[in-house]
Amino acid sequence: MKFGMWNVKWGMGALVAALALTAPASFAQQASDIDAVKKRAELNSAKADLEEARKKRDMAVAARWKDRETANQERELFNEKYQESKEKVDALMSERARLFEDVRVAREDLAQVKLQAEKARAEFLSLAAGPERLETLAKFQEQGIPFKLAERVEVQNKVKKDMGLYKDDPVRIASDILAAARAEMAFTREIQMEQAELVFGTSVAQGSRLRLGGLYAMEMGNAADGVTGITPSALMLPVAGEKKRTFSWQENLTPETRKEIGTAFAHAKDSAFVMLPVDVLLSTELSSELANHQEKTWKDELKEFFKNGGILMYPIVTLFGLGLLVALWRFLWLLVVGFGGLSSRRTLKALKNGDVEKARTYAKKSIGKVGRVLKTVLLKDYAGREAGEKALEELFAREVPKIESGLTWISVFASTAPLLGLLGTVMGMIELFDVITMHGTSDPKLLAGGISIALVTTEAGLIVAIPLQLIHTFLTNMADSLRSRMESAGLAVLNALWVKESVKE
Repeated sequence: MKFGMWNVKWGMGALVAALALTAPASFAQQASDIDAVKKRAELNSAKADLEEARKKRDMAVAARWKDRETANQERELFNEKYQESKEKVDALMSERARLFEDVRVAREDLAQVKLQAEKARAEFLSLAAGPERLETLAKFQEQGIPFKLAERVEVQNKVKKDMGLYKDDPVRIASDILAAARAEMAFTREIQMEQAELVFGTSVAQGSRLRLGGLYAMEMGNAADGVTGITPSALMLPVAGEKKRTFSWQENLTPETRKEIGTAFAHAKDSAFVMLPVDVLLSTELSSELANHQEKTWKDELKEFFKNGGILMYPIVTLFGLGLLVALWRFLWLLVVGFGGLSSRRTLKALKNGDVEKARTYAKKSIGKVGRVLKTVLLKDYAGREAGEKALEELFAREVPKIESGLTWISVFASTAPLLGLLGTVMGMIELFDVITMHGTSDPKLLAGGISIALVTTEAGLIVAIPLQLIHTFLTNMADSLRSRMESAGLAVLNALWVKESVKE
């Protein structure tokens, strides 16, 4: 565009120069025209420049609008991306908050689970058995015959050791206890028969020994004793010791028991079933029946009765002895003081006949409590009946307690004896329940024997109470009879003296 404008200017100048050369006269006119042309050319050039500037402006404005539109588009795109990013951030924040809540809940659940786990662990560890669980097995060793004690004790000691080492493993401890129980049960089911050197008293002999678990053992020599001619034999039986039951070989057996032992050993060699003289309850009383069985005299039975009653038999027998002594003393005393003699009868007869002087003569020889009543009134000169009655009242107040003395003690002894017997029965029943707890109720004979022993003290108490009560009643009647005779004698004297005087007046 600029190049074209310069060409126009160059053409106009040449035209003006040509005109100036051809027309000098009109130079001024021509100069002005030339100036006008120049100005028009400049104006046109300015218009062209303006147009060019306008186009540039339009182009710049268009470029600016285009840039603005681009910027707007970019801004809108940015806003969209920003909004998307913001939404994503909000979603992530919400997710973060949810995750934090889930983590918190998970932590609380984890804490609860840990607490439950600790509680479950504590409960699990509490299941671990202690040494007291072996007490039952230990009782088997104490209650059964003493065979294989070292091996059985070793098994239980191993279990106790594991209880200390594996406290966190109750299952292992339980398994060990079960294994020990199985071993003990296996021992109780063993049947062992062997040939061995046996000790009978102070001699040693070859013989056979048979054991049935932990319940029974017997032994028998192969040959008879050269001195006695009896084949030695023995049973392992329980014996009542001072603190607990013990086991020992008992050789002093009844002939029936020896015969049963010999038959058992003879059948054990070739028979599947053998009858044995065994006490499966391991009772000292029943076992003694297998051994020494002797005829008892009434003294032995009395001693056994006293022994079965226990310690309370001593106070019961003491009460009986004291009651008999008091009763004998009161009976003899009442018999002596209640005997008034012939003089008392003569005195009362004389009073009945009205002969007071003769009655006073007989009264001096009177004895006993009735005689004392007669002497109290007849041998003293009282002013009147009232004075005599007062003297008799003083006499009765002094003598009646003496007559009734000791009778109360007999009644106390008679009522206390059955109470002591009942106490002994209660104590015996408690011991019987302990036996039932240990051995069960499978043997009626054992239960009947225990109940009979428990009732011994009650029987003894009744044996003491019944005769003492009868004696007390008899002596009370004697005392009442003596008191009645004294009152009758006193009333007879008073009526004989003062009734007669009133008649004279």
